[in-house]
Amino acid sequence: MYSLFALWAIVAANSALASVHDLNNRLSHEDAVAAAAKANRLLKRYPPDRATFAITTTPAFAATSTVVAALGEATQGASGAFNPNVAFNPLAATPTTCAPSYTAPTMITGTGTLPKPSTFVKKRFGDRFLNLDGAPFTIVGPNIYWICQDENYGPVGSYTDKGRVREALAIAVAMGANTIRLHSCGISTGTYFGTNPYNLNPGLFKYNEAAWDIRDYVIYAAGQYGLRIVLPLTDNYKYYHGGKYDFIDFRNADPSNAGSSFYTNRAVQGSYLAYVGQLLKRVNPYNGLTYANDPTILAWETGNELGGYIEAEMWPPSSWTRSVVSYIAAYDSNHLIIDGTNGFYNYTTKARSQGLQVPGINIVTDHGYPRNTALISTEYDIAAPYSKNFLIGEFDWTTTRSSQSLAAYLSLIESWKPNVGDLAWSVFGHDAQCCNFVKHNDGYSLYYPNGNSAADEANVLLLVQHWYRQTNRPIPSQLVGVACPQPAF
Repeated sequence: MYSLFALWAIVAANSALASVHDLNNRLSHEDAVAAAAKANRLLKRYPPDRATFAITTTPAFAATSTVVAALGEATQGASGAFNPNVAFNPLAATPTTCAPSYTAPTMITGTGTLPKPSTFVKKRFGDRFLNLDGAPFTIVGPNIYWICQDENYGPVGSYTDKGRVREALAIAVAMGANTIRLHSCGISTGTYFGTNPYNLNPGLFKYNEAAWDIRDYVIYAAGQYGLRIVLPLTDNYKYYHGGKYDFIDFRNADPSNAGSSFYTNRAVQGSYLAYVGQLLKRVNPYNGLTYANDPTILAWETGNELGGYIEAEMWPPSSWTRSVVSYIAAYDSNHLIIDGTNGFYNYTTKARSQGLQVPGINIVTDHGYPRNTALISTEYDIAAPYSKNFLIGEFDWTTTRSSQSLAAYLSLIESWKPNVGDLAWSVFGHDAQCCNFVKHNDGYSLYYPNGNSAADEANVLLLVQHWYRQTNRPIPSQLVGVACPQPAF
């Protein structure tokens, strides 16, 4: 889930397929768990805010055309691609009016609140829970997808201001997090139709040296704040920071069937693994550690929502997942591996992801849009025989977009402690001047601490108190404040 870029598609849709993927009644569709399942309909696998996506029998990215936008010329992908026309978010002039400040009895004024990672989070064979130094460890925290490369402030994909990085990390600490999930740090491929020159791996075996510093710094700084990191390694979709279609494009491979060649074409897979290898072997000059030997990194996630919401795609084959796990393990025996599929159970077809059966997968994951206690209860039970830790890697925290209350959702998760972790989507802080919140328009942006509606602020406090409980810390009665700017280092 990212910003609401305009979507387009070739509309010559197969009528039967179109009926399966009808998004016209999306809101009721998302909350239709209790209703009778309609034949052949994937009730769950539609992320929110994709209402303008149109299914077509024309393969995604099978064709390109040139369109002239107000900002200049851009290459437009075919069905399923995101519109690159808005390729630049101008930096605001020095603001004259700032958002209201927030102070509290407890303020995060720098690093040192949490112990810095020095050992690795592990999972013992047969356990469902993770452990750190022999004690159970429950993953909690926010997604901060933009923290390495942003799309909301400055040129799309440009490297995030380090002051904003430090504030975001301090926000995570204030919220009670022990872990953060960072898409744009782990996923940085292609050029997004030629509009993003900042990505780490812009072409086949090409690497942008300038792109390393922000990753090195974010990982180092997260460790200084006592946080651990989950790094997804690719994305099911073609976003500004890249995804699986880049590796298909690098090899001029067949993009049909929702990019299935990403899983079946050996050359495409080799390009992906080569990119993963660059991350594993990278030596971070800020701390002298390779990424493979850095305890700040908690887990590698094979991808984000792999399988996605196009029915024909389903989940990656186990052969692909096994090969990725084997490749990572050859360079890295320290870190956990998350199966980055779009859930592992489909309540319409009752199908289960093959990743459940891969021994090297430590954690299975799903994303909660909308919140659904019945679904996660089923998934919790499904994961048990496989001794997998269950991570709700993204979920809706708001008051308006799910019919089930956040309190009930979090209470159920707490009843499963320490076997289930949760990471909310998604946190935003201030601009580089510490003046106004950087805005994002997917409907799930959490502007900490005081940039949300009054109703949503109440949910923020519920979320924060939940994370403090999950990490066995004293429960705050009000939101902990964050100094902005944070001290530079």
